[in-house]
Amino acid sequence: MTTSYQNYIGVDLHKKTAYITVMNLTGKIKKQGEISTDTDKVAKFFSRYAGNNLVAVESTMNWLPFYENLESLGCQTVLSNPLATKAIAFSKMKNDKVDSRILADLLRTKMLPLAYIQPRDIRDLKELVRQRIQYVEMQTRIKNKIHSVLFKTNSKHEYTNLYGVAGMNWLKALELRPIFRDELNRYLLTLDYLGKQIKELSDNIENTAKADYDCKLLMTIPGISFFSALVIKSEIGDISRFSSANKLCSYAGLIPSTYASADKIRHGRITKRGSIWLRKTLINAVSSNCRHANRLASFYRKLKKNKGTGKAKVATARKLCSIIFAMLTDQTIFREFASVKQR
Repeated sequence: MTTSYQNYIGVDLHKKTAYITVMNLTGKIKKQGEISTDTDKVAKFFSRYAGNNLVAVESTMNWLPFYENLESLGCQTVLSNPLATKAIAFSKMKNDKVDSRILADLLRTKMLPLAYIQPRDIRDLKELVRQRIQYVEMQTRIKNKIHSVLFKTNSKHEYTNLYGVAGMNWLKALELRPIFRDELNRYLLTLDYLGKQIKELSDNIENTAKADYDCKLLMTIPGISFFSALVIKSEIGDISRFSSANKLCSYAGLIPSTYASADKIRHGRITKRGSIWLRKTLINAVSSNCRHANRLASFYRKLKKNKGTGKAKVATARKLCSIIFAMLTDQTIFREFASVKQR
C-alpha cells in the first residue's frame, strides 16, 4: 500500500445491494449511494476507481465474488475484520449509510482492522478440498437414508461394512415392498455417483499435494495424508505471514482464552477463533498419529491418562501446529521434536 490514496471507498455489502461512500484524503465525502451487486453494475461503478484508490469491504457471506469482481477491474481492495471493527459494531446510529461512511473513514485514517485475503491460487486449493468435504457429507447423509429404509422395513444385517462388496450385493438383492425397493435403488444410484465424484476429487487432491513442496514436507509427519496436507496448506497459505508459532496456533483457535483483571489471570477453554478447518484437521491428525510410535504420540497418550481424551487431543494438536510452523518456516522434513519453544 502507498502512504495515501486519491479516494477511500467504504462498501457496506449485502446480498443484492451495496451502499458505497467515496471519501477523499481530507475526509470530505465525494459520493454516496446504493448500487446493485450485479457484476455489470459493480463494474460500471468501480471502473473509474481503478488505480490510486483504496476500497474496503466488510467480511460478509458474499464478499468473495464482490472482491474478485473488483480484483478483475484492477481496484485495490482490502477486507475489514468485522469482529475487530468496534466503531461499526457499537455505533449508536447504525444503517447502511453510516456503516459505509465509517468504513471509509477508518480506512482513510489507517485505523481499519483488516482480515487477510489469500492469493487466488490458495483460494482455489481451499475450494478444491472443501468440495471433497461437502461430497463426503452428502455421501454420509445418503448412507443414513439407507439405514433409515432398513429400519422402516425391519431389515437386519450382520455385515461389519455394509458398503463393502458383500454388503452392497445384499442391499441390491434385498426383497422389499415396491415403494421401499424403489427408494433404496435411488439411494444406491446416488451413493455410486457420489463415490465416483469423491474418487475424482481425491485423485486431483493427491496429484496437487504431490506437486506442492510444502505438502510433501507435511506428509512426512505420521498421520498426515494427502488430503490433510492440502487442507493445512490451503488454510495457512504463506507461512511467513505468521511471526511465531503462537500466532499460527492462535489462527487455528488452539490457544486458551485469557481473562485478566488486576493481578489475577485466568485461562479458560480454547478460543476456537480463526480457521475451523485447520483446527479440525490438526485434531484429526492427532488421532491418526497416535497409532504410530513417535514422541508426539507418546505425549498424547501420557496427557490422555492425566487430562482425558479431549484435552489431550487439543494440547497435542497445538504442539503439532508449532511443529508445522517450524517445518514450513525452515523448509525441513518432520523430525522427532525439533525445539520450537524459542520461535
